[in-house]
Amino acid sequence: MRKYKGITFAEGITMSFADFKEQYSNLEIFKNIPEENRESELKKAYKIATYGNIKTSTKPSQENRNE
Repeated sequence: MRKYKGITFAEGITMSFADFKEQYSNLEIFKNIPEENRESELKKAYKIATYGNIKTSTKPSQENRNE
């Protein structure tokens, strides 16, 4: 599932960032973000919408454990 701050995006979104920004920038979640940070938050949401949520691991890598 592709989620960003309470927004669930459909699978397979293939629009350009400009189209994404035009369609989603008027949502309340983005309107509440200060203008100087809004563009970067829209880019984060766009990456999630087009590529999915990126999983991050909190476990140390195997290399770090062997040191």
